[in-house]
Amino acid sequence: MITPRTTRLVRAADLRSFRSALAALATGGSPLEARDRLLVCPTRAASHHLLRSIEDRLPAGAALVLPDFVTRAELHERLFERIASADEVAPRKGAPCQGAAYTTEEREALLAVACRAAIDAGDEPPFRVRPGLIGAMLEFFDALERHQKSVDDFERLTIGRLDGGQDADRGAERLVRQTRFFAAAFREFKRLCAASGGVDEHAMRDRLLADAAAHPWRHVIVAVRDRAGDRYGLFPVDWDLLARIPGLERLDVVVTDTMLAGSFHERIHQWLPGIEETRLEQAAGSRLQPERGASACAASCQLPAASFSVARDREDEVASFARRVRADACAPAPPALDRIAIVVRQRLPYVYLAQEVFRSQGIPCQMFDALPLAAEPYAAAVDLLFSFVSANFARVPAVALLRSPHLRFPGADGEAVRAREIAALDRALSEAGYLGGLDSLDRLVDTWRAGSRVSKAAVAGASVLQAVAREMTGLRCDATIAAHLDRLLTFLAAHENAPGSPDHSAEAEPLHARQLRARGAVLGVLRSLRDACERFDSRTVPFDEVAAMVRRGIDMHTFASRRGESGVHLVDAESAPFGEFDHVQLAGLVDGEWPDRPRRSIFYSPAILRDLGWPADADRVEAERAAFADLRGLPAKTLGISTFSLEHDSLVSPSMLLDEIERTGTEARVGAGEEAVVLSDAARAWAARRVARPADSIAGGQTAAHIAQAYSVSALERYQDCPFKFFAADVLELDELPEDEAALSPRARGRFIHEVFQRFFEAWDRRREGQITPETLDSARAVFAEVAAPLLAHLPDADAALERTRLFGSAISVGIVDVVLGLEATRPADVVERWLEYRLDGEFTLGAAGGRAVPLRGVADRIDLLAGNRLRVIDYKSGAVYQPKRALQVPIYALCAQERLAGQRGGTWQVDEAAYVAFTGKRSLVPIVRAGRNDQDAVLADARGRLLDLISAIERGEFPPRPYEPRICSYCAYPSVCRKDYIGDE
Repeated sequence: MITPRTTRLVRAADLRSFRSALAALATGGSPLEARDRLLVCPTRAASHHLLRSIEDRLPAGAALVLPDFVTRAELHERLFERIASADEVAPRKGAPCQGAAYTTEEREALLAVACRAAIDAGDEPPFRVRPGLIGAMLEFFDALERHQKSVDDFERLTIGRLDGGQDADRGAERLVRQTRFFAAAFREFKRLCAASGGVDEHAMRDRLLADAAAHPWRHVIVAVRDRAGDRYGLFPVDWDLLARIPGLERLDVVVTDTMLAGSFHERIHQWLPGIEETRLEQAAGSRLQPERGASACAASCQLPAASFSVARDREDEVASFARRVRADACAPAPPALDRIAIVVRQRLPYVYLAQEVFRSQGIPCQMFDALPLAAEPYAAAVDLLFSFVSANFARVPAVALLRSPHLRFPGADGEAVRAREIAALDRALSEAGYLGGLDSLDRLVDTWRAGSRVSKAAVAGASVLQAVAREMTGLRCDATIAAHLDRLLTFLAAHENAPGSPDHSAEAEPLHARQLRARGAVLGVLRSLRDACERFDSRTVPFDEVAAMVRRGIDMHTFASRRGESGVHLVDAESAPFGEFDHVQLAGLVDGEWPDRPRRSIFYSPAILRDLGWPADADRVEAERAAFADLRGLPAKTLGISTFSLEHDSLVSPSMLLDEIERTGTEARVGAGEEAVVLSDAARAWAARRVARPADSIAGGQTAAHIAQAYSVSALERYQDCPFKFFAADVLELDELPEDEAALSPRARGRFIHEVFQRFFEAWDRRREGQITPETLDSARAVFAEVAAPLLAHLPDADAALERTRLFGSAISVGIVDVVLGLEATRPADVVERWLEYRLDGEFTLGAAGGRAVPLRGVADRIDLLAGNRLRVIDYKSGAVYQPKRALQVPIYALCAQERLAGQRGGTWQVDEAAYVAFTGKRSLVPIVRAGRNDQDAVLADARGRLLDLISAIERGEFPPRPYEPRICSYCAYPSVCRKDYIGDE
């Protein structure tokens, strides 16, 4: 039985009349009547603005009982509360009570079961059913029901349009298979929902129409349009519900004349036959005062003064608005900040941009919009955990996880792993060529603990990572979804690092509360998904599928975190009509946002969807134009309209809605006379100083003098290659970013080779077999193999096989061992003593009598002391040796060794040879100081002069970006801090 009711279409001339009508209808009648009244708003933000509008109209000292504000998404559940029994609405503990509403996660789990049942019954889909498609199918099913189409109607209409074409058209054949699968899955889904004891929106609607509530809602006010023109509007089935629900006595639909001028007028009369149209005056009778400034505007019925501007990008657009607000706030009669608003169509990224820009300008701001939960830091920490498991505990996600401030990983001492330990671990894993896997990690940790050159900090960090990886190993195996999520929740609880109490500053308290609420929301999604799958979906799946489900669940949730209690408003276009503002800027008028691009279905074409009741694009565009026309009359005093030219450095087109303002005589302001950036006072003073200074007053690459306690010879070679590279690495001490390698990194491989040769020559000298000759080559090779075996055993199997081939060669290549031993055998020398990995630290004059003593440090790979007070310096290079005339290491090491030997053992020591042994390239032996040549002193003097020149330049603070060869810029580790654009100018 349908209760007799009054159904009215309340028309308003503009948005001010629209708000007045809503306020009057919401507050009319007695307080008891207000408790049985619902007001349907597009968003929660809209309800907040309308509530403020009502509060502003209240006389001093007055009080009112307000209705309940709901959105379309909350409408059915709020109506259902009045007919549900106490058992049905009680909070669920354990098994759900009969009649309890399904959560979204439970409905998706039921649909997943239904899909598998349909496939088992023979209705095979033309695609693989994934978690994301389950969610999209559920949205499609809901849309069918909301457009008053049953599953039978869907199957009949869709196959009827496709029938006959599937024999010759593969696409049509796939759509027919898809439709039959959907129909079978949807029927099974409806059966499962009915049999499982809960209710969803559609079951609620059937109950609402069949059963009368003992205490029903008596009055419903609708402040939204239909779904064709409002993304938060009502569907056809909602209008049908409001027209027939028992107990409802009064239904008021409030719209502006502009909204009603199009096809919505015809549709509303179709859905609500006999609806009575009335004007604002007939809805009057409220105790509220009129809106501030409304009388003059209503009398003139003119649009507010407007201006138009074009910004470079979104940030420049918001910054320009902030500067105007700040300038107006400094005027003799400043406007009230809470009567100023910037209105946007898409909340992101304006929510974040506005927050930063307004804060930099010292302008308070407030916003009611919900943010994506996926953008919260705690959600990012959970995503790091997923990446860590999916990548098999690889280096990059592992290090990122250990660094997360939201999780705590204790070390052996019980304290949280330290930043320096994580950094050392990152470097060590990169150099070891670690690409993931618990077995590889265990082998590395065992090797490092047994004794290696890896630092203690890296070993400590590796122990923590090893413990975390072992704790998460269970997620690498298939298990039920609930079991995976239980393990995940247990891990998050065990390693929780909840934010501590705030320091009670104005900025810290909201941030602290937001972090706690975001964490609770993410954990709530995980628990809800676990409970749903534990109840309905017990299949065994890999963890990657669970991670995809959780990611989608987090992506679908928003996080309501109100920011600010006063100041300028940032408001979305759907909520803006419900607020009262004096000054408004409509921002971001670009194609694709004003109006929105239509959201296309991934399943069917628009033609098929039109047969199923989906609205036409023409109706959507018409409604967008009407809403924009209303927004132009939103402010009481001034209106600004702005667009921008660039999005991610790509040109964007202005909105077609800008055509609407060309006829209004809007004042154009295209950034004229405005500054390009927002600067704080300190930054502005610094910028003014820089602008006033002549461009050539300071040479590029010049800093204060840098005097080191000791200069590394390899670092001086780096300065010789590029002064700025030395500055970044040795003055700023910036670390090179570690990179994952399929094998040992060049640095780790170099260390390995140096250690192998050091141990070989130590073992050879202990055997006292003298110099290596062609006759002793086999013996030397056997010693080398004996020494290398334990070192190779510490490497991963793949790396050990590769390094063994490099050392000993193969059928098609010569090994490093043969190169070095062959050179030793062909160049016999009477070696008295060998200094291996010899450290040369101290002050050296480098053979210049009475010259400057410079502090140096370095490690010579090998210094051979020969008979007759001669010495030979050998340096191993895992790569080829380029530009030998610019070499510094071996000649400088030779001079330092010559000076040290003269001081320790007396006499004069002659540099017989200084050479590089290269393991790749065309030349294995690259001599710098050649044995038996007459130019040895000249070569050493040249190296000494170049080194002193380099040190002098460093101490003058000269660090220009001047690479010796431009090609080295392509593999430089510091491109983000280098001014490479200066290279060609010098």
